[in-house]
Amino acid sequence: MMVVSATMVSTAGLIFRSLNSIDAFEVVFFRGLALTLTMIVIISLFYKNRALKATKGIGFSGLLGAAFFTSAQTFYVFAFSNTTVANSTFTIATAPFITALLAWLVLKETISKVTIIAMASACFGVITIVLADVSAEGKLGIAFAFLTACSFSCFAVILRHNKNVEMLPVLFFTGIISMCVGLVFGEWNGMPLVSDIALCFLWGGVLQGVGQSLLVLSTKVLKAAEVPLIMLLEFTLGPVWVWLIYGENISLGTLFGGSLIFASIFGFAFFEINKRRIVKN
Repeated sequence: MMVVSATMVSTAGLIFRSLNSIDAFEVVFFRGLALTLTMIVIISLFYKNRALKATKGIGFSGLLGAAFFTSAQTFYVFAFSNTTVANSTFTIATAPFITALLAWLVLKETISKVTIIAMASACFGVITIVLADVSAEGKLGIAFAFLTACSFSCFAVILRHNKNVEMLPVLFFTGIISMCVGLVFGEWNGMPLVSDIALCFLWGGVLQGVGQSLLVLSTKVLKAAEVPLIMLLEFTLGPVWVWLIYGENISLGTLFGGSLIFASIFGFAFFEINKRRIVKN
């Protein structure tokens, strides 16, 4: 399920590049609408007669998590608007390390020396990507990508602190908040093209709704350290789709920086998996 989820979500950049003339906040609105409708169906099927109770039961922590997840999804769109898909996805790939740092600051979780080394390596990778993109617009896009990673990490830490929060209803409220954000801040100079709306529904309904629901369900059976390894598939495939279809090139600096980030994630996850095996034995 995790592999299917990562593959589905990896096409987000391709969908964004396929849009014609729609404002970024309008994308956020229609994607949120599609996510909301999809999650109503998924929650009804998954929880059955407990659907309303599960949705009401997420509490303040769940709503706060949904707000941060909405921020991540919104910054995600603006990252794609200002820089390449490769720059965006490679920078967002630093999220596991930001999560570890926040968990250390907020939850007082310990950080191993290996994690610190991996963080430093990933940080150097991001710096390399920033330096490789000389344009001010490109650097703004990378900044939005970094804010995406930070917002997602805040979301992850909130849920880590409140492990009883049901994730599927959180995705539902993410859709609701996204709709509100898009409605308020969108330009709305006219109705977007039907093709653009359809792509936003594909993005929000299938990629986000179905894809991230699969992610939620798969994390219940996967070890925490295994998740970043499989998510590497998303960050690797994302730029490949756009390169194959639209010829969006990846600079050598971006490729080098992305390789450093990927190596850091792989080393971090490999260390965590081995550490758990040693503890069990």
